[in-house]
Amino acid sequence: MRKVLLFVFTLIAIGAHAQNLNLRINEIIASNNAGAMDDFFETDDWVEIYNPPGSPITNLAGYYLSDDADSLDKWKIPSFDAGVTTILPNNFLIFWIDDDSTQGPDHVGGFTLTSDGEMFLLTAPDAVTVIDSITFGQQGPNVSYGRECDGCANWQFFNNVTFDDNNGEVQTTELVFVNEVQAAQTNYYDDLEGEYDAWIELYNPNTFQVNMANYTITVSGNDPWIVPNDNPYRTVVPPGGFMLVWCDGDVSDDTNHAPITLSAAGGTIEIDGPDGSTIETYNYAQVPNNQSYGRQNDGSVTSIVFPQPTPTVTNSLVFVVPQNLVINELLTANQTDILDNADEHEDWFEIYNPNNFDVNIAGYYFSDNIENPTKWIVSSSFADSVTVPALGWLLLWADDDQEQGVQHANFRLSNNGEYLGFFSPDGFTVVDEIQWGQIDPDTSLGRISDGNWQWVLFSGTTPDASNNAGTVEIKESETTEIFAYPNPVQHTLHFSVEMNVSVYTATGMLIEKHQAAKQIAVSDWSTGVYFLRTDEGRTLRLVKSE
Repeated sequence: MRKVLLFVFTLIAIGAHAQNLNLRINEIIASNNAGAMDDFFETDDWVEIYNPPGSPITNLAGYYLSDDADSLDKWKIPSFDAGVTTILPNNFLIFWIDDDSTQGPDHVGGFTLTSDGEMFLLTAPDAVTVIDSITFGQQGPNVSYGRECDGCANWQFFNNVTFDDNNGEVQTTELVFVNEVQAAQTNYYDDLEGEYDAWIELYNPNTFQVNMANYTITVSGNDPWIVPNDNPYRTVVPPGGFMLVWCDGDVSDDTNHAPITLSAAGGTIEIDGPDGSTIETYNYAQVPNNQSYGRQNDGSVTSIVFPQPTPTVTNSLVFVVPQNLVINELLTANQTDILDNADEHEDWFEIYNPNNFDVNIAGYYFSDNIENPTKWIVSSSFADSVTVPALGWLLLWADDDQEQGVQHANFRLSNNGEYLGFFSPDGFTVVDEIQWGQIDPDTSLGRISDGNWQWVLFSGTTPDASNNAGTVEIKESETTEIFAYPNPVQHTLHFSVEMNVSVYTATGMLIEKHQAAKQIAVSDWSTGVYFLRTDEGRTLRLVKSE
C-alpha cells in the first residue's frame, strides 16, 4: 500500500514540473450572487479548469492565472496543498476569483472578475506560455459561460450552471406573463437609442430568475421571434421582475430589440417556452397614443388602460415625488483612491443633499441599467448609514458586494462608459441620472461645485467632501447628454450647458422652445410628466412636482 501511495505522489510531483498544455478553461461565472458557495459560504465568482482524458495527473501549483494579457504572472497558484491544486484526467478544478488567497490555494489573489466582461488567462509555470484564454462580454446574474461540452471549441451560456461537473445545457420552461403593451407612442418612454418605439413588458411571477433566452414570442400569428441566447444581461428577468421587448425591428441595437410589429389596433401575443409549449396567450386592445394596455395588477386576469404607462416597474405603481437630491461625484476605476470599510479599492458614487434638513434615502433605488431601475434598493436596516445630512454628502460603494454593508450596491461602474440612475421609492421617477464616456483610473466625474450644473473630471477626487475644495488639473467633461437638475422640479430647471431645447407634454404637445438656455422656469406648468428634446434629438424625461 505504501508503494502505491509513493507512486501516486511521485506522479503528482512530476505533474507539478511538467507543463500540461492540454488544460482548458471550461466554464466561468462573473456574476454569481445566488449560485455555488465556497467553503466560507460566499457566492464568489469562479473559473473551472478541465483536464482532458489522456492528459497526465497535474498539480497546478506554479501555474499562473490572470485577467491581463500584459501581466501573465499576475497570480501564481501556491504549492502548499497539492490535494487542493491537483487535477486528474477527465476531471475539473474550481478556482474562486475573489481576491482573497488567505482562504486557501484555490482562492485567487490579486484580482476579481467583472461582470462587464474581460479576459481570463491560464499560463504555464514558465510565465510565458499561455495554455488557454477566454474573452467574455457583459454577463447576466447567475448564468455561466462555458464550452458547449467539456473541452469543446464553441462557447455558450448555461442557465443550469454546471459547477464542477460536465457541461451541458438543460433549460426548463417557466411561467412568464405579458404584463403590459404599448403599441403606439411618440414621446413617453424611449429606449437606449432615444427612440420612442412600441414595446412589450414581460413579468416573472416566480421566486427565482428566468432567462428568456430561447423562448419564442409571436404576435398575431406573424413570424415568431426566438429570444437570442447571447446576452443574459438583457434577457434574465429577476424574481418578480420585468423585461422590456422593443418591437422596432432594430435587432442590431441590443438583444431585447425584436423584429416584431405591434398593431395599434390590437392583437394577440403568444409566448412559447424552450420546450415548445405555449405558456401565455394575451390579447391587447387598441388604446390612445402614448397610453398602454396591461394587467391591472402584475400577472392578474383583469386588464385595463394605463393613461400613464409603467414600463419596467409594477403595474400597481404609486408615483412618489422624491426629495431634491443629486448625484454629485463618481469614480469608475479605483486603483489608488480611498479604501472602503473592507480596505478595498472599489468604485464609488456620492450623493449631495442641498436641503437644510437630513434626508434618509432608504427605499430609494440606484441602477446602472436604465431598463432595470430597481436593480438596487437602499436598505432600511441602518438608517444612520443611508441618511444624507443637510448640505452634506453620502458615499456609496459600487462594488457588487452587499455582504460588506448597506452602503454597498449590487453593481459596479465601468470606466469605458456607462449610466448611473437614481430613482425615487416608486422605482420609476428619476431623482437624478448621469451618463459618461471613457474615464481614466483614479479620475472622478463630478459637479464643479456641489449641486452645480457643470460636470468636470477631477484628477484629485473629493469623496464624502465638498467638490468646492481645491482640486488639481480639472478637465472639462466630454459628456453630451442632457443633464438637468433638479428632477423632479418645482420652480427652475438648470442645464449642464447652454442648449436649444423643446418642451413636450406627455401627450406629445409642444408647449415651449428655448434657445441657448441654461435654465428655464417651470412654475406655471401643471404637475405631471414632460419631455425635453434638443436639436440633436436627445431626450430627457422630466417630472414637474407640486
